[in-house]
Amino acid sequence: MKTLTVLSLLIGTILFSVPSVFAADSCTGCHADTKRMNNFGYPQFTLTASEVQKQTKMPAPCSGCHGGNPAAPSREEAHKGILTVRAVTRDWQAVTRAEMPAEDVAGWSHLEPRGKDRSKQLGPQVVKKGAFKANRKYRTIIWHDKNPETFAFNPTIAMKTCGVCHRDIVKSFLKSSMGGARGAHTQSQYVYWTGPAGPQSCGLWTGDLAQPGQDTFTDTNRQLYNKHSTTAVTKKDAYNLQRNCNRCHVGCLDCHYRPQKKDPKDPGKGPHTFAKNPEPLTCYGGGRSFACHAGPLDRRRGDGYIRAELAKASEKGVAVLKDAVDVHMVKGISCVECHVPNGETGYHGDLRRTVDCARCHGKTVKSHKKGLHGKVDCASCHTPLIGGYAFNFWTTIGTGGAKNPLKRIQDYYVDAIPPIIVKNPKGVWIPVHVVPHTSGNVKASEVTMSTRLLFRNRPDAAINRRYVSNDSYAITGLVKNLDAKDHDTLVWLNVDRVAHGTGKSRTCEDCHASTAQKVTTGFSEGSYKDVEDGEYTIIADEKGLRVTNFKGPDGEPMSKDLVPLNDKWFLKGDFSLPKIKKKRLYKKLRKKYQSRKFTH
Repeated sequence: MKTLTVLSLLIGTILFSVPSVFAADSCTGCHADTKRMNNFGYPQFTLTASEVQKQTKMPAPCSGCHGGNPAAPSREEAHKGILTVRAVTRDWQAVTRAEMPAEDVAGWSHLEPRGKDRSKQLGPQVVKKGAFKANRKYRTIIWHDKNPETFAFNPTIAMKTCGVCHRDIVKSFLKSSMGGARGAHTQSQYVYWTGPAGPQSCGLWTGDLAQPGQDTFTDTNRQLYNKHSTTAVTKKDAYNLQRNCNRCHVGCLDCHYRPQKKDPKDPGKGPHTFAKNPEPLTCYGGGRSFACHAGPLDRRRGDGYIRAELAKASEKGVAVLKDAVDVHMVKGISCVECHVPNGETGYHGDLRRTVDCARCHGKTVKSHKKGLHGKVDCASCHTPLIGGYAFNFWTTIGTGGAKNPLKRIQDYYVDAIPPIIVKNPKGVWIPVHVVPHTSGNVKASEVTMSTRLLFRNRPDAAINRRYVSNDSYAITGLVKNLDAKDHDTLVWLNVDRVAHGTGKSRTCEDCHASTAQKVTTGFSEGSYKDVEDGEYTIIADEKGLRVTNFKGPDGEPMSKDLVPLNDKWFLKGDFSLPKIKKKRLYKKLRKKYQSRKFTH
């Protein structure tokens, strides 16, 4: 009896302490009434409380997530301050449907996947020739747990919505790099090109976020950048660049909200569908735009997990890569099954970057470690083809004549090419994507040339991180007075490790036919000065690592605007592959590989 009494008191305490947002509201009084919603002109927003709860799998009423005033007598008052999805315009304004032109709302009347392009299927669209196309007036969309000013995760809103039921999870998430915790993610430590952290392909963190609300930008990072640049970036340009970065640093809804088309046979599918475990497409931006992990994977590294229509390469490269989907993706394995939570921190959303292949391939991994390729990373053989960037030009030469020194021209892509294999500081051979970069308007006196690949860890780079990175870079040149806009220009190689597009291994000859690696690729037409399409060769041998042999379209001479950069992407050093010492053994193993009898 004593136990039952205590239990009853405990249940009573919980029931009476439930926040008021869980009291019954009047939202579904309107939204469940088909006739009334038709009269209002919004039949697409007809839904019942039962439908919403089956889709969300949560007991919260409408106001628990969307706010508003469910007790108000009029629709206008009830919707005042309501939290809803926003579309981001070309000039970086986050607008609701009520603020959009009627013709744009017509192509985005409600949330459900439309069209075949999964990278943009949830955003505003237009119908052209009977097919859905992205409305080019808008860059992306953001959920209501993002701040409409900074586009960063909004902790204040999160605690009032998700945090009512998941308070500890939200508080934990705010300590993770995903949640934007100060110092938790490495990207915020890249502030100027010649800084101690080195240059970074994704760009600089120019708008420091005010804590704890992440609702405004501070000017600290912009001022620091301007101190180390010969051309100042304005607040407007700096903060717009930061908004672009912030949309990739996620909130609760980015990972767990997965709107679907209504299915009469499955009431769990609809505009309020939530998922406990994010699926691969969610990690790619969830159909809001080509963002999140799509940028670092399909563009910067070129190794993509989903590929298909999300593959980024030249037209020729896409034709190959779209069908070269990662074997794990084919088998339906989600990202979070391999990238498991970081047990060292326990923070929600803090996932391990490195994976343990032995969890599924224990016997193979054990054999591999004892074999001749024990110091060769799995992906070096099993990621045979990549795409991605061919150039990144950080330049003042942009559209509309605007004097923005942080304009990135990134519209050049390589063909489907094999990655280059390099040795990391632990002596392990890893596959990488080598991409030539420039950064204009640096101070020449601050530039220090690299004598080797610098990995993005201490002591190579003065950067704090929670995991060891296999990404690297090398500053290989300085072109003084490149032109009247970019002035003194830093020339550097971005060398990121690749790991996806896992499949059948490369052939033995790929690595052992020569100690030198040479990859010639075409690059697609882009928009930097007069540099259009053409080709170049990536070489890694005993002389060094370099991008060279530039040519124009159809083998013509290189563009005149590449001439000043021609010999600058060259890092001296020995990047050759090991020589075959036991040729008889090599031939024996190659024969086994060809007959599919090779073991690790």
